[in-house]
Amino acid sequence: MNDVVGSPPPTQLSIPGIETAPIGPEVTVDLTTELRWFLVGRPPDDVVSWFTLGGTTGLAETRRDAYRLDGQVDIGVKRRYGTVLEMKLRHGPPEPFLHRELDGWLESWQRWSPADRLISLSPNTTWVDVDKTVIKRRFDCSGRELPLTEETRAMTGRGCDVEIATVSVDGHRAWTFAFAAFGPAEIHRTSIAVAWDALVGECSRPWPLRLRWAVSCGYPQWMADVCSDVFDVPAV
Repeated sequence: MNDVVGSPPPTQLSIPGIETAPIGPEVTVDLTTELRWFLVGRPPDDVVSWFTLGGTTGLAETRRDAYRLDGQVDIGVKRRYGTVLEMKLRHGPPEPFLHRELDGWLESWQRWSPADRLISLSPNTTWVDVDKTVIKRRFDCSGRELPLTEETRAMTGRGCDVEIATVSVDGHRAWTFAFAAFGPAEIHRTSIAVAWDALVGECSRPWPLRLRWAVSCGYPQWMADVCSDVFDVPAV
């Protein structure tokens, strides 16, 4: 587990609508504070070029995740790559964040992976596939970029991941820009601010990257909004 400061993860969860079991030692538990925005369409070329420094940095990945749909915005259940079951639980309501052209809602999430032995899902669970192309960068608490590889992508120590991704679900295409701070919880806000300062210190923010409150939310909220009509997901 990461060096999270605070109470140890519970050995038993109680989650509305999901049958749970005791948490075993083989389950990885991560605590992150995330700040995310969703925008319609594809990410503009100048935003991608700015973020990757002209294609010279960033770890890219293309995958398909299957998300459980139930209209809940504070619980996220998915199968990463369509296989590994993971669960994320939001701690408390979103909190406002404002820093140098970053206007959005912070969400604190605890993630369990794998979660197969932790939760029991109904065979009637509704799933929807989400195709993603993700480019990720990582910064330490001083703003220094940390090289990312397949071997070093696990969130250990302390720092902040920043990503830009194209997402597609049932013909609906969007792109998302996000921060995920990890390590001791009390430095998460600072880690996000430092990572953003490092990015705009390299080159000014491109105009199409407008990060505002109205389009800031986590994946569960976005999925509920996008899929509510198509899949008859309960409104939240």
